[in-house]
Amino acid sequence: MPFELTILGSNSALPTSDRYPTAQVLNILGRFFLIDCGEGTQIQLRRNKIGFSKIKHIFISHLHGDHYYGLIGLISTLNLLGLKTDIHIYAPSEIKYLLQPQLDFLKGDLNLKLIFIR
Repeated sequence: MPFELTILGSNSALPTSDRYPTAQVLNILGRFFLIDCGEGTQIQLRRNKIGFSKIKHIFISHLHGDHYYGLIGLISTLNLLGLKTDIHIYAPSEIKYLLQPQLDFLKGDLNLKLIFIR
């Protein structure tokens, strides 16, 4: 299939037992793009059998927590999986400042190269 959108989460800031905060995966000809990364994104990726290593581009639409609170956890997981690839993060410029304290903590062990694009 050349184009497929998987809704991982479509709820607001308050997760419920059957809906997660915002996250979608767009598959275009085998290239996977994560659009927003609310809490629970990793669980939903696994449930939908979408390999974490397929995601190289992450788009954060805006800086409400329900759109990016799952991002640092996903970055950590990608790192723990041993991925040594570039991850492009398209987001408002402030995202780097929000994530920087946690990235500084991981810095010595971070195998990924994060490229922030605003």
